[in-house]
Amino acid sequence: MQLDRLAIVLRTRPANEAIDLGTRMAMHWFKPLYIAWLCFSLPVIGVLFGLAYWADLSYTGTYLLIWWIKPMLDRMALFVISRAVFGSAPTLRQSMKAIPTLLFKTRLIRALTWARFSPYRSLTLPVDVLEGIKGPSARIRRKAISNYIGINAAVLTLFGFVVEKVFPFCALAFIAMISIDSNSYTDELLSDLWRNNFSYHSLTALGFYIFGILLWEPIYVAAGFSLYLKRRSDIEAWDIELEFRKIEKKSRITSSTLFSVLFLVLTMGISGYASHSYASQNNSVIRQEALANAPEKLQQILQQPEYGSKQIRKQLKLMKETQGKPDEKVQYSPNPISTNPNNTLLALTGAGQWMLWGILALVVMAIAYFIIIRLPDIRGQKGQKLAPPAQIAGLDIQPESLPDNIAEVALSMIHSGDLRSALSLLFRGSLSVLAHRDRVMFRSSDTEQDCIRLVKRAELNSVGFFINLTQLWLAQAYAHRSPDTTKLEQLCREWPTHYDHQSQWEAR
Repeated sequence: MQLDRLAIVLRTRPANEAIDLGTRMAMHWFKPLYIAWLCFSLPVIGVLFGLAYWADLSYTGTYLLIWWIKPMLDRMALFVISRAVFGSAPTLRQSMKAIPTLLFKTRLIRALTWARFSPYRSLTLPVDVLEGIKGPSARIRRKAISNYIGINAAVLTLFGFVVEKVFPFCALAFIAMISIDSNSYTDELLSDLWRNNFSYHSLTALGFYIFGILLWEPIYVAAGFSLYLKRRSDIEAWDIELEFRKIEKKSRITSSTLFSVLFLVLTMGISGYASHSYASQNNSVIRQEALANAPEKLQQILQQPEYGSKQIRKQLKLMKETQGKPDEKVQYSPNPISTNPNNTLLALTGAGQWMLWGILALVVMAIAYFIIIRLPDIRGQKGQKLAPPAQIAGLDIQPESLPDNIAEVALSMIHSGDLRSALSLLFRGSLSVLAHRDRVMFRSSDTEQDCIRLVKRAELNSVGFFINLTQLWLAQAYAHRSPDTTKLEQLCREWPTHYDHQSQWEAR
């Protein structure tokens, strides 16, 4: 590797800081990185979709196929970020030309088979792709790279797994939240995913999963590559080598300058013996000075916090048994718990038992508090909830506020052109019947969506009619979209079959 061309500051750093550096690297070179990544990944994913459609794969099969192929896509991201770090970010054409090499000379079969479940995938990927070693040497190399920082690579993989799963979940939750009937959308989505069917909802979930992969995977590869650089720097002392190279380069520059001066003097006809001997003497002096300053440079490096800091570590140790004469008075009486491992174990066991007894006591106290104090209040609240509220979502649902023939009055409002009042009357009448006749436990703070959920939970025959009516009311109340007159008239004619208004007055 040409360490002189490194575009990052190479120094000893903690593993977590190396992961942060990898994230910064992906952000800094995002343009060449993501352009090459998308130009390679999107056609591959498109081909996978075509194969899944041709093979009639289910939603889960297509999902696993895309998850399985990710190590092949990661090779392109590593190709771009590795060359960018060493000062030569490849163009799109160079990246596309490298595809055959990345597919056939980087141990791709191993990555897609037994190594697919490796938690160190991002850390050992540069060994397969960049170093090009095979067999036992590669195995030893991967083991050496994974030592000490393998747990950080595993945590990075776990974090990426969570990100890829949480991102589509949050996106779908947002869509369900802004939809008019969020409960129906969620039910249909869960139903399609449970039945493993390809539908609009399952395709939306799969699309968000792919979108999350396209955003996260280059960052994951860059963070793993940064961990790889950190480990190789620790093993091979790259930072010290760079310092020596700087000293050597400085010496060469000085020698070249002196040689140029000497050549100029000789060209001008001045005797060169004295100058040559002077240049040689100066060159020798400079080398001696560089060698003499080398220990000082080393001391400067070793005085950095990574080398020169002192760490105080404390750990428990068993005290040695006091040796002496039996009749000699013991000056120091050590804790019997710490002098004998068995006593220590017994002490820990006793402490654990006391802790369990304390937890049990707290649980008993909590149960007693709930039974004695909270339970009567909860029963009283339930008793209060039996009375239907006077208003729901700001709408008066008291029977005395409604006409006797709700459907006929609503029809007359439709004929007079007042669609909003007609729809409001039908919705209020439905809520009133559901609350007073069917005993649906509405609260005054319930929203329209809460009402739909409670009616579904009550398993009434009028669920479908109520959902259609509520959706029309939501569109009218919040989006100011007037309902279709024919559809509204149909609701008026069906309304008495679901909500027998007379039984409302009987229940009252």
